[in-house]
Amino acid sequence: SLMIPNQKEILDFIRHHDIINFSMIARHFDIQNMTVSDLIKDLEKKKLVIVKQLGGSKVVRIKEK
Repeated sequence: SLMIPNQKEILDFIRHHDIINFSMIARHFDIQNMTVSDLIKDLEKKKLVIVKQLGGSKVVRIKEK
């Protein structure tokens, strides 16, 4: 089965890239875009990240405290 990255791994990856689109996250962790969506939705609910629509893709960045 595919290893789903945990929240810390996702957050570290986003932080490392400053701003990144969903498909880059999916490719890096070898998971589906849908899975990325679900993971990011959780992080958004916890107010840890900000998601923006940029052209045809969604980008995400760390929400600064």
